[in-house]
Amino acid sequence: MNTLRVAVIGAGHLGKIHARLLPQVPGVELIAVADPSPLAQKQILEQQDVQVVSDFRKLIDKIDAAVLATPTKHHHSIAMELLQNSIHTLIEKPITDNASDAFELAQTAEQNNCVLSVGHVEQFNPAIRLAAKKVGIPKFIQANRMSGYTYRSIDIGVVYDLMIHDIDLVNTMFAGELVDCRAAGFSVFGGNEDMAQARLQYSCGGIANLTASRASFAPARELQIYGTSGFAGVDLVTGTVQSVDVPSWVSQRQFNFLEANHDQQAFVREELFSEILPKRQESVEPDNAILAEQQNWVEAICSGGQLRNTGFNGAVAVEVAGKILEQIEQHQWLPGSSLGPLTTPDFSGPTTTAVPANLQSAKPHAA
Repeated sequence: MNTLRVAVIGAGHLGKIHARLLPQVPGVELIAVADPSPLAQKQILEQQDVQVVSDFRKLIDKIDAAVLATPTKHHHSIAMELLQNSIHTLIEKPITDNASDAFELAQTAEQNNCVLSVGHVEQFNPAIRLAAKKVGIPKFIQANRMSGYTYRSIDIGVVYDLMIHDIDLVNTMFAGELVDCRAAGFSVFGGNEDMAQARLQYSCGGIANLTASRASFAPARELQIYGTSGFAGVDLVTGTVQSVDVPSWVSQRQFNFLEANHDQQAFVREELFSEILPKRQESVEPDNAILAEQQNWVEAICSGGQLRNTGFNGAVAVEVAGKILEQIEQHQWLPGSSLGPLTTPDFSGPTTTAVPANLQSAKPHAA
């Protein structure tokens, strides 16, 4: 295959990014962008010289591969049609909104010899890859992924929207299967959870604490990994990695810190992260993770390269997310309230009350 003919299906926030980056991938020809929205079509045409269609089915016999960036609820039906027509597919995360559909897509891709990838871009984050090399075997992972309310992906809750990234990372860092899940979450704006916290335990003994919010006044993306030979913390916004090496004389308990004399105690207090547990800080050169993801997918299609984000891995991430959501749905925040993320006992669904005064004065912004 000399040139890979690719379409982008869905021209929302991520679809536009995929459409802009795909022409930069060697061996790729961007055939068209498909989206039923006239506004989305207009915006694409203003940004790129590319064919735009309203129905992706018009492209089936004209493409070899497609990037699917529609709302999650449409992923399964569209992807099934693509895969059954032997079209390689990259699906934005999450692959679907339930594990059964996700595993069905992975199986369908295998049956039709298609390369199915899922948009878990953190797998291509160089800061995370650097941090993972510094800790030995990971044993405890803590992740915080917080943002304001962007109005993107509000058809799903924060577990599928944001936490899914860290679920996927934990799944690949721990050697083993999930054996225990504890979680809670609550809704701020709608019926889905906007904040969530989960504690996951794996058969290898690894434990992860994951926190996600899309209603936070302090945006943050942080990952901390504690392993058998050290610690690494990543600021995913700045690409900064702080790591601590644990010398063998510390890990093997060759010195009894509890019996240290006065001078030794003072030395430990003053030089803990310079002489006892040496700390390093490194900044990683920024990289375009979505472009790297596209390149990995295309190489797997064209030359049989190893695919980093497989459909099966995406399905396992959804399976774990589903267990977290089950726990959230079983939690009762207030006596007398219903189970789940809603904290108002008498809440029966969205209302049609008058617009609050501070929203009445809101002025429209350009798209």
